[in-house]
Amino acid sequence: MELRTCKSCGRCLPLAIYKSGGRNSKLHRCPPCLNDMRRLSTPLRPVPVDAAQVRINNTFNLWHGPVSRVPLRYAA
Repeated sequence: MELRTCKSCGRCLPLAIYKSGGRNSKLHRCPPCLNDMRRLSTPLRPVPVDAAQVRINNTFNLWHGPVSRVPLRYAA
């Protein structure tokens, strides 16, 4: 079994895992590194706003009333 070292992460993986054709064949990068690069380049989709979660967050944040700018050591 012949091993090849990924130049990006340093893993030694079998030669069969690496692509043998195409544009990424000469890059000495393993498929997990290629997937990570692909994931980093695609933008994230926006998170949908959940009205119930917003209400819970607002209730939790205002539970103790508005926050004062006075440090706690001077409040006592």
